[in-house]
Amino acid sequence: MFGRQKKAVVTALGLPEDVFLGEMLLSMTGNASAVVENYRSIVFFSDTVLKLQGRNARMTVTGRGLSIAYYDREQLKVTGQICAVEFESYPEVQR
Repeated sequence: MFGRQKKAVVTALGLPEDVFLGEMLLSMTGNASAVVENYRSIVFFSDTVLKLQGRNARMTVTGRGLSIAYYDREQLKVTGQICAVEFESYPEVQR
């Protein structure tokens, strides 16, 4: 429940959710490249699949000829022909 309250406060104050809630931020340029910010780790990478772990979810990018152009602690850029991006969210912990 605390997660919903925190989200409501962040939204009401107009604060950026990616910063205050630790959400991944995805910016795409067509289907040729994507920049992901606020990811925690690379779970799996091949030329067809990239799986990233975030604070509250896992992101899967699928495509053809994928390559990681660069990455650091804050952001990652993947290039190639991106076909799909999926998010697997984690249920909130009830307290």
